[in-house]
Amino acid sequence: MDPHHRKIDLQSPADLTYLQTNIQLSAQQKLELAIPASANPAGASDAFRPQVQRLVQDYIAQTLSLALPSLAVNGLDADGSMLLAAGARSSSGDGNNNNNNVEDESNYEPYDPRLGEKLRTLYRQLEWEHTRVAELRREAPGAAARA
Repeated sequence: MDPHHRKIDLQSPADLTYLQTNIQLSAQQKLELAIPASANPAGASDAFRPQVQRLVQDYIAQTLSLALPSLAVNGLDADGSMLLAAGARSSSGDGNNNNNNVEDESNYEPYDPRLGEKLRTLYRQLEWEHTRVAELRREAPGAAARA
């Protein structure tokens, strides 16, 4: 077995937020099935349910923090601040995630027209090379048969 495994690649910190939110929602649904709120007599406070919720949330946080060394976000190693940011966004409950836009913009350089032109030139050259390979594939068998 290979001792070195590839990291799980996430495209953005929003992917980590999505995973964390889905894990928490799934755990909440399982908790609702296992300990329904209707099981309490009317008006009685349940000390057991909040304790179980806290333990489950601690377990999820510990699991995700242990998984961070095996995650790469946008090609960079994931760190604890991404998990905390993901936890803060999911616990605040706002679906906008405006903080993601700021984080994503910091990962990009401003547009450079010279690099854009160089890229277009390289794509033209690549197209020409593809055309040349196609011509050789058409012509080479006949030339080899004649020789």
